[in-house]
Amino acid sequence: MQVWEHIREDMKRALVIAVALALPLMGEEPKQQTPAPQVAQPDSPLVAAAKRANRKGKKATNVITNETLKQSGAGAHVTTTAAQRAIQLPPYLPPPTPTPEMAAIQERDRQKRAAAAQAAQVKKAEEEKTRKAEQAAAAAEDGYDGTQDDASELVPATPPPGL
Repeated sequence: MQVWEHIREDMKRALVIAVALALPLMGEEPKQQTPAPQVAQPDSPLVAAAKRANRKGKKATNVITNETLKQSGAGAHVTTTAAQRAIQLPPYLPPPTPTPEMAAIQERDRQKRAAAAQAAQVKKAEEEKTRKAEQAAAAAEDGYDGTQDDASELVPATPPPGL
């Protein structure tokens, strides 16, 4: 009994420690994330280089920056037409002619297909010949040569005595 009491006390201690460790974690409130303040986007490396160049004291007239885009947005406009003209496409190109390498590959493939077809015909003829030879051998083994009627072999020439 002492062993069981000892185990029960250890279990109680473990449970108390686990609860004590879990309480601070459960007590925390989720932190509210505040959106980061939006910072002006820095100029691209090309724009920064154009600003630094200063072209010997001359002011660059066509440097596009975020500020110039904001300023030009008020006066920006799009030009459209009332009717669109028909689009004239260039004529189609002629189909490409095969290169000598392509022609050689096509010829080689054609020859392979012809050789495969011929080999298939030869194989089929050989199989037919083998089949006929096997049938003839089986018939010869049975005693049939194909020229006589089998009935003459089964019926004796003279009737049996007693009939």
